[in-house]
Amino acid sequence: MFASALWLPLLLAPFTGGSAAPPPADYWTELSAAAGRKLGPPRIQPLRYRTLQLNLPAAQRYLRAVPAEGDAPTLLTLPLPDGSKHQFRVRRSNVMAPELAAKFPELQTFAGQDAADATAALRLELTPTGLRAQIIGYGRTQFIEPYRAGDTQHYICFDKAALPPDSKQWSEPGPLKR
Repeated sequence: MFASALWLPLLLAPFTGGSAAPPPADYWTELSAAAGRKLGPPRIQPLRYRTLQLNLPAAQRYLRAVPAEGDAPTLLTLPLPDGSKHQFRVRRSNVMAPELAAKFPELQTFAGQDAADATAALRLELTPTGLRAQIIGYGRTQFIEPYRAGDTQHYICFDKAALPPDSKQWSEPGPLKR
């Protein structure tokens, strides 16, 4: 009888939502259209976008513990422009020379892949000006950027295709004219 009492929680876990692994970190809250309008126009003005709020202090604490490249990745939830949220396997990715990284520890960079679709690649940076992410996958390029300069709490999430044609500063330059 005692042994069955020990096994019962393990047997019921798949049916009761019990799990050994903690859920992936999600620090994002969708803002209503009215709350978004109160912020004024975003710094980048795509035709379609989501406005979100980030719990930056919690995200910073979580990202500080993300392992370096080569170690087991950490799951992080990020919003996408279509209204969904995806889980990404994230690793620290040092892009600066070690001397510069030591001089500017507040500049952190990460790389990752969608946990369900490894062909979707993530690049993420965390700086004193906020969080920025670029997701290339699902046949699209998508961004998460601070809503406005100096605001590290509010963010805009958009698809590159939603940028007006004259504002695509991330576009490849055209052929050189001779």
